[in-house]
Amino acid sequence: MAHKDTLGGWGDRGKAAYFLEKADIIVPKRREQLCFLMDLLPWPAKEPLRILDIGSGYGAIAEEILMRFTHSTLTCVDGSDEMVKLAQERLAKYGSRVQLRLADLAHSDWRAGLDGPFHAVVSGLAIHHLADERKRQLYLELFDLLAPGGIFLNDDMVAAPPLLKDRFGAIMQRDIQNQERAILGISRSMEEIQAEMKERLCVAPHHGHIAPMRAQLGWLEEAGFKSVDCFWKYLDLAIFGGVKEEKRAT
Repeated sequence: MAHKDTLGGWGDRGKAAYFLEKADIIVPKRREQLCFLMDLLPWPAKEPLRILDIGSGYGAIAEEILMRFTHSTLTCVDGSDEMVKLAQERLAKYGSRVQLRLADLAHSDWRAGLDGPFHAVVSGLAIHHLADERKRQLYLELFDLLAPGGIFLNDDMVAAPPLLKDRFGAIMQRDIQNQERAILGISRSMEEIQAEMKERLCVAPHHGHIAPMRAQLGWLEEAGFKSVDCFWKYLDLAIFGGVKEEKRAT
């Protein structure tokens, strides 16, 4: 039986390195997403937070948190050894404030040895790789790892409305061209860009796992989260999540 790739191809060194190099170009409104995610964390900058970053990749969200919340500590979990290596290089300057763990979110034992609870759990462009039933179970696991009053924020892909999917794709292609022009100062046809992305990213057939927003908000509520909502959305990219309510004294 063939080995099932639960990482969507992100264990490949070339793919991981390409995404590190090009994320600000190929992900529309990348900086806006990262900045808004930081703004949603409801604590003062000097609060000694304990934060869990799952599917942490090369450490983009982690570094934003470490810079914004200067007394915070992070535990970063990713299933790709190549991504963890890139994160080690990127986050080495933060020393003991960061702990990196290699574990696959597709399996429930990813939590083994985690020292919770956490003030916040964050994730970026990772959970959509999981099958829907695994997403539902993961949201339950994350709820258990949060301290009362803690927040979960997921910056991820969601399913586009079927009748608008082609239009969303066209707008996204335009955005990628515009971002490449602004960042690198070059203009290429979308055909050239798509050919490069197909070759370098070797897109895995994980898109069948991308779930609708409405369904995911429901799964978060089932898990016990309150104030569940979509806080930011652009095309099929969204930041959504919820809060673990503090128990009120009787």
